[in-house]
Amino acid sequence: MGYTKITVKIWDKQLHVFDRQIEQLFIKRDAFLNHMIKVETPNLAKDLDGRCLSSVANRYIAGELKRLGTKQVNIVVEKSTADALNELVAATSIVRDAFVNRLLLLLRAPDSLLRFWELPLRVADCESSDFVPTSPLNAMKAVYEDPLAYLREAAADRHKVGLYTAWLPPKLLGLECFIEDERVPGTEPYEKQRKGMAELTDALASIETAAFQSTQFSAGSKK
Repeated sequence: MGYTKITVKIWDKQLHVFDRQIEQLFIKRDAFLNHMIKVETPNLAKDLDGRCLSSVANRYIAGELKRLGTKQVNIVVEKSTADALNELVAATSIVRDAFVNRLLLLLRAPDSLLRFWELPLRVADCESSDFVPTSPLNAMKAVYEDPLAYLREAAADRHKVGLYTAWLPPKLLGLECFIEDERVPGTEPYEKQRKGMAELTDALASIETAAFQSTQFSAGSKK
């Protein structure tokens, strides 16, 4: 089994918290991330479902990630893990570092993110026929094999969406794996959508103004 080193830029604030959490759990970071990237690359491909990120969206996401503030990190992974991820990145044009950062965010799954997605804060609140074993070591093994299982199930049940295509808060656009050009400022689709929203807002305002004036006229006629 061959190994290789991949270099990724990780959101520095998230990296600090993530490192502290896995140290407290006595987990070797590189071995764990190798496993997670290997397990989640097929899930990422499934969520993308053949979609390809445009070059302008790619640059926008990369720029947003850079604005968050990043630290360059080397991760030792199996060569097959790196190859599979690189093949998917080449086929979909996603920002590889955005995926790795999003994976770390999903593993941490802070309450603020779960509330934003309106997902359960506890596994007990998930609708699932699967149960974690009573045996502590078997329970740890079950969670290790697919740590995002309950989170993925909850997202699919509530929103019919995958973990890698669900929208993140605007300040975390640098962790998006896929966005349409309508969400990229400066593009024609974005400007067209913004113009459409402005026209809709103006139309609704005109309707409300007309309704108010009609009410005032009716009230004046009854005096």
